[in-house]
Amino acid sequence: MVKASYKCSKCSRKFKMPAHLARHMNTIHASAATKAKRKAAGKGKRRVGRPRGSVTGRPVRTAAAWSSMGDAASRLLSDMQTFHGDLLSRRNSLDSEIDSLARAMDALGGSGGATKTPAKRKIGRPAGPGRPRGSAPREGSLKNYIVRVLKQNSKPLSPNDIGIRVVKAGFKTKAKDLTKAVSNTLPQLGNVKRIGFGMYKIGR
Repeated sequence: MVKASYKCSKCSRKFKMPAHLARHMNTIHASAATKAKRKAAGKGKRRVGRPRGSVTGRPVRTAAAWSSMGDAASRLLSDMQTFHGDLLSRRNSLDSEIDSLARAMDALGGSGGATKTPAKRKIGRPAGPGRPRGSAPREGSLKNYIVRVLKQNSKPLSPNDIGIRVVKAGFKTKAKDLTKAVSNTLPQLGNVKRIGFGMYKIGR
């Protein structure tokens, strides 16, 4: 084992190697002027491992960086708006196809309105037994106007003809496609019968 043979002249500490003694002298026994000089030289110096352009370690974002981030957000928003428009267009197209299919099914003797998804019941309202099939329609409702129109016409009518006549009779509606609403309502009327291909009349 190597003995400590290098002794400090100021504090009598001993070291095994001269390099250790030299480091001890430079750090512990350095003059005040030397320490001040080192402090001034190391002030503001970037530490190893920290991002370039940063003294405290926190990245400095320039105006160009902020502008680039804003451009990326604008592009993302634009892409999302375009995709949203495409989805709306596809939804309108699907609605049109569903309406056409319902009419074709109705014309062939089926009920296009039978495939319609029932509306969700509002939360908080008790589920009642509902209005029995064939009961008298509520005054002012679409069912009431359909029954009135069919009673006034002895000949069978199509859903489109019924829709035109209920509006003339004073029925107020905001529906974009009243014919579809009429087609969905007709199967719910117990006293209305389908005659032929998509033609309806009051049953006898």
